[in-house]
Amino acid sequence: MKVDVRDVGTLEKELDIHLEADEVNRFLDELISAYRRRYALPGFRPGKAPDGVVRARFHEEIQRALFSELVPDRVEQAIAEQKLRPAAAPEISSLSYQPGEPLTFKVRLAVWPEMTLAPLEEIEIEQVVEGISPEQVEAFLATLRDRRAETVRVERPAGEGDLLEAELEMIDVSGQRLKGTKREKATIEIGNPNLLPEFRAAAAGLEAGQAREFEVSYPEDFGQENLRGEKRRYRMRALEIREKKLAPLDDQFAQGLDPNLDLEGLRARVRLRLESEHRFAAREELEEKLVDALIAANPFTLPEAAMRGPLERLVERVRSQDPGVDREKLEQIYRPQLERLQRRDFLLSRVAEGEGIQVTPADVEGEVARIAHKEGRTVEEVRKDLGDLERYRQFLFERKVFEAVLGKVKVREIQVPARSFAASAPAAGPGGEGGTPPTP
Repeated sequence: MKVDVRDVGTLEKELDIHLEADEVNRFLDELISAYRRRYALPGFRPGKAPDGVVRARFHEEIQRALFSELVPDRVEQAIAEQKLRPAAAPEISSLSYQPGEPLTFKVRLAVWPEMTLAPLEEIEIEQVVEGISPEQVEAFLATLRDRRAETVRVERPAGEGDLLEAELEMIDVSGQRLKGTKREKATIEIGNPNLLPEFRAAAAGLEAGQAREFEVSYPEDFGQENLRGEKRRYRMRALEIREKKLAPLDDQFAQGLDPNLDLEGLRARVRLRLESEHRFAAREELEEKLVDALIAANPFTLPEAAMRGPLERLVERVRSQDPGVDREKLEQIYRPQLERLQRRDFLLSRVAEGEGIQVTPADVEGEVARIAHKEGRTVEEVRKDLGDLERYRQFLFERKVFEAVLGKVKVREIQVPARSFAASAPAAGPGGEGGTPPTP
């Protein structure tokens, strides 16, 4: 195989690939032999049909295999031999072949830049270290009490902390339900700080059978992209009001959660859980800071082809759920996130090369076996829970890369006071823990 490479644009290469007739014929001979062994042809003993007969009988299949197997294989081989880093799928064109002659074609390829990474030892990041306060433990216990509270139906206006069972529908200015929408039931906790202010105000004081109409102005950072910055009008009809009855916070409450615990034992377990959650969150935050530091220390031009396909697929996936959303607006929203993700993945792969990090299928199987042994389960059960093992391999790969990098960069710890357990959260509509209203 002969390969000529030339630059045809910023971070784009064109490969002229020439396969000699002998190389093509060897592939065809192997293919014809495989068809001869696999299929019996009339008038010939199994495996004894002449080449010409097999070639004539399976002409279309052999031609397809030539272009769907041999050509992609040689493209992959050429990319590896030329030590190119593809940023997108190669584009094959100008295929030319006649029986007994060479096979030639062109490959256009977007590539990642060649670059030398900044020394990891010169990168410095901060890690916030936060303790657990007694107030956080008590706030968590209050949440447990709230979740296990009994509720009773009451005949009065909905007050703070009550649960309002309601019907919600999207309407126009004349009060008619919008086409394409339907009434939906929602459970709303009166006064929940995670509710949008308009929903919070509309729900307060409602009595069973009463309805209110109101308009909502969604913030620009709302969780549902198609509602960001939009205005919607709703009708909320109260079905019933339920009041919470909290159990006393005592040993009996603790034993209802675990017969082996008293109240102090429950407090100790809650503290351990919060500490574990804080460590996990701090590690995630540290890794995100590390990614930002890697990107800042290693600026490079991002191949546009690396963005084109993923951005198009992401936009189409969102529009399949909401066809009315503007394509250009979605691209503006998602492009920065996707650019960061592409830079992240490229830099982590370069770090892995420099550190000699890889995760093989055997490594994945070893980790699956370790989990099975630790949890007293079968390997098959663990495999089923993990699902896509290739995705799990990528997870293990990134864990190893981050471990290697964090062992070299400078991490400066910053001690901060414990925050309130009731952390702020984005405002939402009703449903779930705050929830969202029906969408048009």
